[in-house]
Amino acid sequence: MSTEHDLEYGPTPPGAQYEHTDVDPAIGYSFGIWLAIAMLLSGGIVFGTFWLFEGRQVAADVQQFPLADGQDEVPPSPRLQTQPFKDGYLLKERQDERLDSYGWTDKASGAVHIPIDRAIDLTLERGLPARQGEGEARPMVPEDSSSGRTSAPR
Repeated sequence: MSTEHDLEYGPTPPGAQYEHTDVDPAIGYSFGIWLAIAMLLSGGIVFGTFWLFEGRQVAADVQQFPLADGQDEVPPSPRLQTQPFKDGYLLKERQDERLDSYGWTDKASGAVHIPIDRAIDLTLERGLPARQGEGEARPMVPEDSSSGRTSAPR
């Protein structure tokens, strides 16, 4: 082949080819081809199995969950929220509106609701009801005893 000098082994003799004890290149190429074919077959089997199971799962879901098939039946209560943050915001808005407005709670019985600020002012003007006849209450302190917890006046 070449007459170049290999620094470790010396010059390559004329007519030298490859080492005959090495693997035959044809065997290496055929192994690579069969490996590629085996990989493609394996991938096809895995893909086919997933495709089969996916089809079965979709068919089972349609039978078990008819809404998944696109039927427009209204599901039974309780229904899940599709936009919980928006629903929470709208609930808070309705509560704030009710706390800041006048209106009927029950027109037949004559019950109304008033703004919370006005209710606080009316309560301060009229005062809160208090118990009559009792003096200053003595604070009670919890005590431990062999029969359990008890309270005793301080």
